[in-house]
Amino acid sequence: MQTSLNSFKQEYRDLLLHFLWRQWSALGVSGYAKSGAPWLIDPEALLLISTSIARYDPRLFDEILDWLQDNAESLSLQRLTRMQKDYQFGSPTVLSAIANRLCQHSIHNKWKIFAHGSLAKRIEKPTAEPQPLFPEVGHFGEADSGFLDWGWQRSPIKYRGLSVPPRPDQPATFLLKLRSLFGRQSRAEVIAWLLANEAGHPADIARRTSYFPRSVQITLNELEQSGHIRTRRIGREKHFSIIHEEWRFLATWQKQPDMPYGFPQWIVWPALFEVLDRFHRTLCDPALETSSTNMQAIQLRKALEVSELTHSGLPHTFTAPKTSGQDFLDAALEQLKHLLAPHDSNE
Repeated sequence: MQTSLNSFKQEYRDLLLHFLWRQWSALGVSGYAKSGAPWLIDPEALLLISTSIARYDPRLFDEILDWLQDNAESLSLQRLTRMQKDYQFGSPTVLSAIANRLCQHSIHNKWKIFAHGSLAKRIEKPTAEPQPLFPEVGHFGEADSGFLDWGWQRSPIKYRGLSVPPRPDQPATFLLKLRSLFGRQSRAEVIAWLLANEAGHPADIARRTSYFPRSVQITLNELEQSGHIRTRRIGREKHFSIIHEEWRFLATWQKQPDMPYGFPQWIVWPALFEVLDRFHRTLCDPALETSSTNMQAIQLRKALEVSELTHSGLPHTFTAPKTSGQDFLDAALEQLKHLLAPHDSNE
């Protein structure tokens, strides 16, 4: 069955929103679906993609704000800044507006670095007329001052307090569990990455964890001194590995066949979200609607950069549809369904 551009855009957006609901619900957001996937969730990357996509679901957006009210301190602002600098996805002004609301409470004072403009993007407050934060709903009546400062109109926020802390016994929350043990520096990410892989070089680990190479190198050298991290030389490079059996006490979940080392897979979520967000922005470009079906396929294929998806470490293969026109939309939608909803049957 052929898929029109408008119906394709809506189906793709629905896939993204359901995917975000699953991830946020696994972290403790009041929702309806939990993630049964064998990978850990990256809370910083998830927040960034949500500043763009969650605007199409006001309930999801406000449930995220509700969760942040109690759990924002578990996020790494150093890593969030690095991620914003290295990747192009999400909305810097929406992130600054969220930070604006958070830092009104003293426990979230550190979020002022974003409330006054993202350090990574070095953005200025918008001078144009404010736009509705929720594009499909619009805005009427009183506007929230924290969001209005950053050019977004929405009703005043009312926190419901329905979110719960992340459960430490689930694979999805493994990174937050390690942060509770080792702090919000690079140590938690480095250990999580080593537990998900066989071995790695510091520069590669740094790229995949969104930390500076120097920070990762120092962390690995310190961990090596504990005797629980091993090293070996491959040419002139020093590679680090971990003895997985020594860390089994952390795996407080049932063993799954798609976790080769018994620990959740490490996905480079920023690389994946950058492609998915770019693809969504291309679909929302008004100029695309007036283009021919063949030109639409060309533009969308360019936005859906398959090599970037492959490098993100996805547990399955994503192949670029070789068709054109309407056939491309149908083929791409099936691929995206496989990508974004591979574990729905297990939920």
